[in-house]
Amino acid sequence: MKAKRSPRFIATILIVRATRRVMRLLHLKATHFPGQLASRLCPDFLSRIEKPGHIIAITGTNGKTTVANLVADMAEKLGLSFAHNAYGSNIEEGIITALLDAATLTGRKKRPLAILEIDERVTRIVFKSLRPDYLLVTNLFRESYLRNAHGEFIFDILNESIPPSTQLILNADDLLSQQLGESRRHTSFGIARLPGEEAFNTSLIRDVNLCPRCQGPLTDDFIRYHHIGRSRCEACGWRSMIPDFEATAVSSGTLTLSNTLDNSEETYPFKGENILEAYNLLAAIALFRTLGYGREIIARILGEVAIGVTRKEIIQAGDKRIYRMLAKGKNPIAVSRVLDALCSLPGRKQFILLVDTSVKKMSEEDNTAWLYDTDLSILAAEEVTRIIVGGRRAEDIRTALLFAGLPPEKIRTCRDKSETGSLVKHSQGPETLAILYELYSEPVSRKVAASLQRVFSKAAAESGVKP
Repeated sequence: MKAKRSPRFIATILIVRATRRVMRLLHLKATHFPGQLASRLCPDFLSRIEKPGHIIAITGTNGKTTVANLVADMAEKLGLSFAHNAYGSNIEEGIITALLDAATLTGRKKRPLAILEIDERVTRIVFKSLRPDYLLVTNLFRESYLRNAHGEFIFDILNESIPPSTQLILNADDLLSQQLGESRRHTSFGIARLPGEEAFNTSLIRDVNLCPRCQGPLTDDFIRYHHIGRSRCEACGWRSMIPDFEATAVSSGTLTLSNTLDNSEETYPFKGENILEAYNLLAAIALFRTLGYGREIIARILGEVAIGVTRKEIIQAGDKRIYRMLAKGKNPIAVSRVLDALCSLPGRKQFILLVDTSVKKMSEEDNTAWLYDTDLSILAAEEVTRIIVGGRRAEDIRTALLFAGLPPEKIRTCRDKSETGSLVKHSQGPETLAILYELYSEPVSRKVAASLQRVFSKAAAESGVKP
């Protein structure tokens, strides 16, 4: 059914397109403001603009940007024409901007597909006007205390907002978000307990301890981290979801999975290095298999794309490897998982933590309680030789590290994030220098990485050391 176009809507779309053209000529980022302007000029703009014939939405606490960009990269390799809010806003304004790319001058659809990353809380607004054919949910965790402090709160928003016609792609290992599949069409993905993997890993945070059906205590089969794993209820018989696509082996270069829908084994190229990247890849595979694409074509295009290139950068400088990875500020689970992934890398490591989100003017957003829910004790590993903390709240983070059991001699602090590279300890031999940055520290993290690259590349050239 075609959307009704009012004179106000037509005028708005013309004004917004002109504004966007001017912004691009001025080399300004035009991913959020055009949608914000459209919403102000025409409050029901989202309901009036004609949508693409098929919509794929991706949401979840962690990994949604990585998965959305991976899905878009795969769609591009398949030759599909689509709109995508890549690297832009995942709230209503950014979604409007993306849909403008998929519409004609008068607001009629011109692209058959939209791939949209959507913030979990915004679904209750956006899904009133936009009904996705497929919704991929990466996971649900607690996040910022000021916004998403309880995973159950976000679950309720999604559970009440998802249109009945939408088919879900769910993480069967997430004891919370898998419950969205009850009474809904869904496909699921998961990772079996891998060879050599510990059955139970403890984390400071675990938000799902009780049976979702009878509220009795759960019996765990294995827990990978937080509430990611497999559990059952002895009292009422509830069990974790059985994945339709279950990874059974994750090795360097290959991901092997069991397709329980047709009892077959499938293999795919895997360019990642850790379990987080395996989950992201598996989510995209499950989506495209649900869309009807065969194993061979998915494997082929996966050989041509990379996972998380916007969230991870690896730089070689002599015998030193510099990792630059995004870790959401104020998000204890995201930071914990990135710390764990980097600490699992072999060899000696130094960390630069640029996860402080404070600004010059103190506000309620500077609450540092989230640090004490973060598994900072991971950094107590013997292979971690130094932790450098940057930002105005560097001493608060240092205090949290001390409470986590780290020896004070391992920790250095610096209020100026751009100077943290100067505190790196220079030592002989191969080493990993891991830089964790929150979203708004991305520019300074690049500068720090570049300065370290120059220093260690020069040292390697002078000493004749090869990578």
